[in-house]
Amino acid sequence: MSFRENAAKKAADDEAGKIDLTPMLDVVFIMLIFFIVTSSFVKEPGVELFKPQASTTEACERGTIIFAVDGRGDIYYNKNKVPLEQAARMVEVAKKEAPQANLVIQVDQDTPAYTVEELYDAVRPLLTAPPCISTDDE
Repeated sequence: MSFRENAAKKAADDEAGKIDLTPMLDVVFIMLIFFIVTSSFVKEPGVELFKPQASTTEACERGTIIFAVDGRGDIYYNKNKVPLEQAARMVEVAKKEAPQANLVIQVDQDTPAYTVEELYDAVRPLLTAPPCISTDDE
């Protein structure tokens, strides 16, 4: 066997032992894109609350429009303080993005009840289901 034949055979053996990772990387990137596109992101209200305890609770289905009302009666949406007059417009925009979304109102232990009632009255015409009030489990 000549030197050239030996070198060609060795090169062929080296290539046969390697694994091509390109198809695997393609699949990983396609899966990553799929999960990014299909995931839904929840917008947090951006204020720390001490939620009241509840003895009975029910799960809120599709609660993705989240408002928070702190102990002073200030309303927050998407980490911004929002006046009551803008709350209905915010819900309208959020409903266009996710028509099946439900409203969740997070309240503090010291939240004035009239503020939650005013918020509910302002957004009631836009809702397809009653809003959920977020509490801590007992």
